[in-house]
Amino acid sequence: MTSRPSKKIKRSLLSMGFIENHTHHIKLQYISLSGEPTQAKTFLSHGSKDYGDKLLYEISKQLYLNKQELLRLIDGNMSREEYEHILRIKGIIE
Repeated sequence: MTSRPSKKIKRSLLSMGFIENHTHHIKLQYISLSGEPTQAKTFLSHGSKDYGDKLLYEISKQLYLNKQELLRLIDGNMSREEYEHILRIKGIIE
């Protein structure tokens, strides 16, 4: 079973250009290098400490990544340019 701490996920997403909006959850939306908001967004819970396979899978779908790509992003092994390249290939950004 794969898991990642929620604080590490949040930190990684913020360093990749996501912005944070607080609701009853933490909403993170990706802002492209050109400054445009994108469809790539996810929610993190205030209370969860570790995210297991099921929640990581849900985040990966919301960010248009497969699970291995998401783990690379969280672990700091994916550049912002590489993430945008993936989003371009999938038609999420131009």
